[in-house]
Amino acid sequence: MPRGDVEERADTVPLLEEEGLEAQLEQVLLQLRRKARGVRGSVIADSNGLTVAGDIRGGVSASVLAAMSTLVAGSAEGVFENLHMPAPDFILMEGPAANVAVTHMASGEASLLALADKATNLGVLKIEMRRAAVQIAAALGLAGGRASITELFVLHKSGLLIRHYSDSLRTDIDRDILGGMLVAVQNFVKQTLATKAGSLDQLRYGEYTIFFVRGVDVIAAAVARDGDAETVQYHVMDAVQDFEERYGSTLRSWNGDMAAFAGVDETFEKVLRA
Repeated sequence: MPRGDVEERADTVPLLEEEGLEAQLEQVLLQLRRKARGVRGSVIADSNGLTVAGDIRGGVSASVLAAMSTLVAGSAEGVFENLHMPAPDFILMEGPAANVAVTHMASGEASLLALADKATNLGVLKIEMRRAAVQIAAALGLAGGRASITELFVLHKSGLLIRHYSDSLRTDIDRDILGGMLVAVQNFVKQTLATKAGSLDQLRYGEYTIFFVRGVDVIAAAVARDGDAETVQYHVMDAVQDFEERYGSTLRSWNGDMAAFAGVDETFEKVLRA
């Protein structure tokens, strides 16, 4: 192969990788706009206020939003530092016509800003921005708090165990006992607090946190330790949603046959690798 061809390929590979990363980040921002209705635009900024990626509509400048994102995140960090308190990872500024929300990532290495209508559900916006921040940090390879999953149980709403992943339990008896215990705990709380709305979302024991994520037909329980265990919750939520979209009709009439979920590991093992 001529030398010129080799040099041309060497020059174009990094460019293609960069374009692939930008497309991936833009897809994350597009999903944020779809899931949090009323988001007018969003932008990812680096620590210098430069635009990494953006999903902008309505003539708003991406560079202005990026600079604003870094400024807001830095100012909030300074305020809480003077108060001798940890900096917030979510900042909300409410205006008469729109709201601005900023999520801080990886100790200030990047930030995510969303410009949203007043009618936007702020609870949904907060959840979706945090979920997007997890995906963005992973795509950019940013350092940050990371929780390790020691156990992941995927249960049918009937209480039957669909799948279990573990770094310690070794026997089917262990899996069944602990899986059944998790369902029993949730049922006990539900019956005890029958007059109150809501459900059991997490349990804490020493350095461990057990997160419960409920779908339509599936309950996932993740036992996490170390780092920011909340990150685990967002990964598990995505996996449960993917699993139910893939096997929705099967789950509704499932009779306990594990062969019905061929390929289930593809959905949940990405959570363990995250």
